[in-house]
Amino acid sequence: MGRPFRIPGLIDLIQADARSDIRSLANDARLDRKFDPCGPLINRVLVLRIRNVLRMAGMPLPSVAPRDDAERRAAQDKLRQRLDPAAGKPLWDEETIAGLAAAVRDMPGAPAIGPTTQQAVGRLFVADYRASSESWIAAAVLDAAVHTRNPLRSILLHLSGRLQRSRRLLADLVHRDLAGVHATGIAVHNLVRGFERMRELCKEPRWRSPSSADAVIEQCLFAPPSVLRQAVMPGATVAGAVRAGTLVILGLEAARERTPGRDVEFMEGNWAQCPAAAFVPALLSAVWKRAIAAPAAEVVS
Repeated sequence: MGRPFRIPGLIDLIQADARSDIRSLANDARLDRKFDPCGPLINRVLVLRIRNVLRMAGMPLPSVAPRDDAERRAAQDKLRQRLDPAAGKPLWDEETIAGLAAAVRDMPGAPAIGPTTQQAVGRLFVADYRASSESWIAAAVLDAAVHTRNPLRSILLHLSGRLQRSRRLLADLVHRDLAGVHATGIAVHNLVRGFERMRELCKEPRWRSPSSADAVIEQCLFAPPSVLRQAVMPGATVAGAVRAGTLVILGLEAARERTPGRDVEFMEGNWAQCPAAAFVPALLSAVWKRAIAAPAAEVVS
């Protein structure tokens, strides 16, 4: 069962972080991403934050578009096919792999993991995408605007114009591709966490054996902290009863920490499955193989 938080007129929210509950709730037709500003005060504040942050020119980013949005579904299916390594199309270049491998080995003068990862992701959308400290800061601002629990910080990001400038920079770099904005501004942070974990594992000789590669990759797959759904009709769910407007937080990271699995990390088998579910493990694997191919003496311990 989920954990309900209900105060009439103030909040109507359920948190769920059990793996089985997340699977059931993710497929429950009563829960969607329409994010209508309704319900108690805090519900409306949270929904308005999503609508204000994760939209470009009035259009929601794919990660917050509704289930029945035909354009979202078609675009995500097309992107999923394009990002499938099995299709045989190169998804990264030598500069990308060399830079990430050097960062994982923690070599002197190696590029920072954040911008280097952002560049790898950006080149899925624009072949000559070039990340910078400014673009990486912009990604941090966008991510903070979505996930911060400090309402004052969220307000300041809006009022200062930092959020708008950051979102505009990220959009310009991917030629205003909505999926590209999400990938380089939000999803990239999960991949960065994976490479940071990989850097830790690379310092331990027991993991640098090729036979340990699969285990390493599984440790480097990270889910978003949580995803949000909104009830569009009343009914009973595995997490408890919902009313129209009830918000349901799916705690992916908490579920992953107990039992890792790609049905959580990428929402596999769900209508909202991440289109990069095949690409991310393949990129991690390519970087890891390059990193451990270096002489052990080159790995900073």
